[in-house]
Amino acid sequence: MNNSLTREFKKDVNGKEIHFEATYNPMTHQFVVKENQDYTYQLIFDMQTRVWSTEENEPSIPVDELAQSVQQSFGVFI
Repeated sequence: MNNSLTREFKKDVNGKEIHFEATYNPMTHQFVVKENQDYTYQLIFDMQTRVWSTEENEPSIPVDELAQSVQQSFGVFI
């Protein structure tokens, strides 16, 4: 994917630093999130219910916190 559509950030989870990489997919309007380069899932915003969710795997942090961090890293809030 295009690097301009990817952002990276770190979070401390129970004393362990987790490296997140979020890539925006303009075709699906979803984010592919990788944790520590080996754990991947989709972060999805439902425009009708205005609720964030994940598919495939569960994130290491609460979905709302993940969504806030992804939005902050891109500098755009929904």
